[in-house]
Formats: sequence, structure tokens, C-alpha cells
Amino acid sequence: MSPVEAGVTGGTAVPAQAGPPAQAESPAQAEPPASEFALPHEVLVDGVPIRYAVSGSGSRDLLLVHGYRAHHGWWYRVLPALEKRWRVIRLDISGHGDSGHRDHYGVDTWTAELIAVLDAAGSRHALLVGHSMGGRIAAVAGASHPDRFGGVVLLDSMLRPAGSPPPRVASLPAGREIVYESRAVAAARFRLRPPQPEPSAELVRPVAEYAVRPSTGAEGGWTWKFDQAGLPPIDNDRVVDSLARLRIPAWYVRAGRSLVVTDEVAAYARSALPAGSTFVTLPDAHHHLVLDAPDEFVRLLADLHGDLAASVRPRGAS
Repeated sequence: MSPVEAGVTGGTAVPAQAGPPAQAESPAQAEPPASEFALPHEVLVDGVPIRYAVSGSGSRDLLLVHGYRAHHGWWYRVLPALEKRWRVIRLDISGHGDSGHRDHYGVDTWTAELIAVLDAAGSRHALLVGHSMGGRIAAVAGASHPDRFGGVVLLDSMLRPAGSPPPRVASLPAGREIVYESRAVAAARFRLRPPQPEPSAELVRPVAEYAVRPSTGAEGGWTWKFDQAGLPPIDNDRVVDSLARLRIPAWYVRAGRSLVVTDEVAAYARSALPAGSTFVTLPDAHHHLVLDAPDEFVRLLADLHGDLAASVRPRGAS
């Protein structure tokens, strides 16, 4: 059993059914403990607490949106580089991470959360960057609120023709959750989905540890933070329509070894993006490119920085 939106979502923590944890190797950089992932700020959106953080010294704002059943910690390997050029705003959308859960989810609700976080952070104009499902949210948000975003960057996000059947999404009955005996056991079950070569255990550990919480069940134990009762896939037709209506610059970054954005998906993405959009491939990256290919991703953003920054008004500018 795998509670993952197969082939569409992006990365998430899921229970591994067999096999040992990832092999350890020397990390390329110091990895923060999961406690340092805690988001210090909160804003209520339709009664649900949404956690967020703001960091960095840049004069322009950048909003990061994670993928399906993931959390803001996915960005930690690229965050230090981003903070040098941008004021970085990141959040856990509802149903994920330390933000609250809802009875119902949808792209309009998640878009409202992005706008609420921008308002709370004092941001009037930002570059919107989304990984996987986060990119699909970004497309809708950018088309719906062109006054708030200077441009959108989609990172290995699934795009399909209008009318495509929705993916199957596995979920548990309300009140049920997958429980492990300890935090360490739960974190060791963390796997990236869809399957790809796992980064080293040291690199994944803080992401995995932030992804779990104490269970609320009578038996105790530890479980996943994402809402296991059901997170729906985003309406693909809304995404396609939003791309057609998008009037701000768009960039699409494909991971060359992704199992989500196949050659067929990439070909459609090229045709669906607005005229003048930039399409780039990182040939050696897998779907979770900000975790497995952070250096390549940072170099790409550095190469594109002039165009990206030009799309966003500096803070304080009218």
C-alpha cells in the first residue's frame, strides 16, 4: 500500500513496505536538525492555521510552494543560496507539515493560503516557485492573482491535456492513520515518491523527521503529518485553463531523469506554456531536484536571475 497520488504529485513521505533505510554517506553540507525546520509564524485562513517563515536579505520576494504530501523542508538544501538574493517566504499548505487540516481541500483554498501568507509577510509582489503539485498550484494562483506575482516557476510539475482522467488517490478512513512505534522507526520508513535514487541518509533525515508527529490515537506512537484521510489531486482542467490565461512570465524546469515528467509530458508542457515561456531541463536531476540536485538548481537560478528578478518589483516600489 502506498498513499501517494501516483505519477502526478511530487514528493512526499510515504511508508516503505520493505527494505533497509537509505545508505549513509558523507553529506555535502551540514544538515539542520528537524527542530530548526519549525515555522515561526502563523496566519488563519478560513479558521485553519497556516504556518510560514520569512528569511533572506534580498530586495525582492520569493514564495516557495512544496509538493503533494510534502512540506517546506524540501527546500532546505537550496534555501541558503536563495536567501542571498531574495527575501524568501515559505509555508506548509493546509493538510501538510505543521499547518492545520481541513474537511475539504482544493486549489482555490491553497491559493487563498498563498495570498494570506503574502499579506501576513507584508509582500505585495513576489516570484512564485512551486515544485510538482506546488507548481500546479502556482499556475492557478498566478493566473488568478497576476497583480501579486511577477512570474511563476514550475519545477517538474505534471501537465496533461484538458479532459485527462484524474489520478487515483489512496487514502485512509477518517480517524485512521498509519502508526509506527517510535519517531525513529517512522522517519526510517520515509521514502521519496515516485521512486528515485535516494539521497544519503544524512541529507534526507531532517526532511523525514519533520514529516512525522506523535499519533493522537489511544495507542500512542508516531505517524505522518500530512492528512491521511484524503488530499485530492488538483483539477487538471483548471491548471490547463490557468496556463492559457497566464499573463505573467513563466519558467518550467524539467528534471531529465524524472518519472513524473516523461518525454510525452514534457512535449505537452512545451505546447501548453504561454508564448515566450522558458523551458529548461536539468539532465541529471530526478523529480525531487531541490533535494537530489541542489547545486545544479542553484546554478540554474543564478543563470536566470536577471530575468527572474526583472519580473518582480522591489519591496517598497509602487
